[in-house]
Amino acid sequence: MASINGNWFHSRSSSNLDELLVARTLVLESQKNEYVGFGWSSDRRGNQKMYDFAGAANIQPSTMQTKIRTMIRYGFIRDGNQCPLIWTRMGNLWNDLYTVGNYTASKKIYELTLSISLAIYAFNNSPAQYSINPANGEMPLKFLLNNLDKSNSISLRDFKALVDGQTTRVGDNASYWKTDIINSGLFEENSGRLFYTGEYLQFVNEIKAFNPNTLLNDDDWQAIRDNPLIDISPFKTSISEIFESIMQEQNIEDQITDDILTAPLVDVVAEQEEVAIPEVDILSNDTRFINSTRRVRNATWSIRVKKRYNYICVVPNCDVTGKLFVDAAHVKPDAIPEGNIPHRAHMLNGLCLCKHCHIAFDKGYFSLNDDYKIITSSKFSNIVDQNLKQVILSSDNNIIKNRNDGKFPLVEFVRYHRENKFKR
Repeated sequence: MASINGNWFHSRSSSNLDELLVARTLVLESQKNEYVGFGWSSDRRGNQKMYDFAGAANIQPSTMQTKIRTMIRYGFIRDGNQCPLIWTRMGNLWNDLYTVGNYTASKKIYELTLSISLAIYAFNNSPAQYSINPANGEMPLKFLLNNLDKSNSISLRDFKALVDGQTTRVGDNASYWKTDIINSGLFEENSGRLFYTGEYLQFVNEIKAFNPNTLLNDDDWQAIRDNPLIDISPFKTSISEIFESIMQEQNIEDQITDDILTAPLVDVVAEQEEVAIPEVDILSNDTRFINSTRRVRNATWSIRVKKRYNYICVVPNCDVTGKLFVDAAHVKPDAIPEGNIPHRAHMLNGLCLCKHCHIAFDKGYFSLNDDYKIITSSKFSNIVDQNLKQVILSSDNNIIKNRNDGKFPLVEFVRYHRENKFKR
């Protein structure tokens, strides 16, 4: 077992936001058809595709591989050797918030994700030199927090000795660890010392007293890294409270629409609700559903709608399928006040659409007639995306794909969209 005093291992890549933004570029690139199934971690020699992929982020293949592995270790990207690269739930939430321009909230999610990763990170003398299972190694963050002085600080000299000491590994890991713990928001540097900031107090106290459950295996910890709010997560209560605090402070709840449904807390609770609530056409009539928060209600509705369409875009000539690539779209918009028939959580007020078709539908470039056939707008010339035009225009006058229970949206909702959203 590696010594916890003066022999800390590091991935040799920092956790700063610029690194994550490079990884974000690579995640987007990895979703292109030419890279699906491509092994990003394979041999680089003579591999032009490897250079092309890394070139999307203006870096060399060796640097690309290091950055991806680093963001896997930090809990932003799921472990895997082939494209497409997939965000974890926390990574996906960070990306969504960053994409919509809520940089303050995205920074908080970034810091929380990094803090969680550092909390369960362990190193050892195995060939990998680290483990995502804290029972299989030493926990540096726990050790550091328990060795702070009465002012909750440590001198930079002592910190360097703690990290590097008489290490037999590649030395000078202290600068990397200092970057990580500062970027996590847990520590700040002042007058030659590192001070605990007081952030996430309950979570930090849990870390200091934490003893890993030896019955949890590597797969269990991988699942916790992917979503730290699942039942087996030892920190789920304190992290849930942190997440709720961020949601309220940054007003994320008002931004969680069908475009942002990856919030871990929302997904976990919504999936539990989705299983528990009996199938009814109007979920808001179920008392348990009424007592849920709005974001959980929306997420539950979304999950169920997409399931009903088997995660397939309903536009006849669109071939997009799969959980990662489709949305649940309201026919009668969610923002419209409830009328005679409550529509916001109505199971017959939803369509499963790919992200591009969803935008076109919401903006009124196509709608449905009373027979559920696609009708297209004369304003389609305003759309630049030729592929999207072709998919929807070629679907004109064709009936949408059906739900697996044979039901269609209520005509009342279809008429509202056609009369109020459709561009004539």
